[in-house]
Amino acid sequence: RNVFDVARECHRRDGVYPLNFSFPRPKLMPPTLTDRPHFLSTTIPGEPFSFDSWDDYLAEYRSAFFALSTKKGGWDTFRHLEILFSGGIPLLPGLRKAHQYSLAHFPKRALSAVYDSLVQQGPAVPGDATQEFFRDFATNHLSSEALASYLLQVNGLESSSILFVDESLPSRTDYLSAFTYIGLKQVTGQRTQAAYEPLYLFDDFAGETSTLYGRGFGYSRSLPAALRGSLPSPDSSDASHLAELSASFDAIVVGNYDANRGLVEKLREHGVPASKFVCIVGSDLPSDFRLRHDIARSGMTFFVREFVKL
Repeated sequence: RNVFDVARECHRRDGVYPLNFSFPRPKLMPPTLTDRPHFLSTTIPGEPFSFDSWDDYLAEYRSAFFALSTKKGGWDTFRHLEILFSGGIPLLPGLRKAHQYSLAHFPKRALSAVYDSLVQQGPAVPGDATQEFFRDFATNHLSSEALASYLLQVNGLESSSILFVDESLPSRTDYLSAFTYIGLKQVTGQRTQAAYEPLYLFDDFAGETSTLYGRGFGYSRSLPAALRGSLPSPDSSDASHLAELSASFDAIVVGNYDANRGLVEKLREHGVPASKFVCIVGSDLPSDFRLRHDIARSGMTFFVREFVKL
């Protein structure tokens, strides 16, 4: 199904739009490989691995046609994307039982069909057409640029200026926030400015990335330094200054609403209209009743990563 149709349906029913993790570097995807040495990747979810570089990690996925990628706290995990953008196919047991808006941007029916076929008919190497389908789908729909374009289009912000707000992102990585910011910069360039710039996302970052969440794999140094913003870092306690700054932008994208809820409330108290906020809830767990109630009465636009069947 067209993701925009799904998004509109989700918003009518639940008052939020779905949003998933994305892949910042689609150019890393290798050509279609028909002579991969392994049928199934030896990297198993939940088991420790010893890769010191992301390139080596992806190389292992490139050596196999399939890789296991299970549900964690929720259905969305960066591993699905690492497999797909390595040219492999993730195997997701139980995917048919997932909430209809979980992994809304993924080809869920195709993934389920491949898994069911292997279970029922036994191991079989995927044909070129199957590999090319997943390759093309990932490139066109699951890159950070594609997901950012979706977010902008849903909100009618394709030509707008964006103030990106996530006070915690410079020191503590949140995947969905980081991927969304990367995508917005890829799509809009300097029309998106970060109030709190995460410097480790730029390719001239000189610090140690192995200490970042997930060793920095997949997101650190993803953006060219030329895209770094021009805003001075605000005083985190001065919401009035940030509110004044926001007046020169068409919209405010809050990359991690859970971590910035207090800041959003301060901005609202300083007169920033609710209609200007686009808030992202990237938690591994579905929103609880209280949060859903707050979302419904907030007047702000929300994108949510995880859903649960009631």
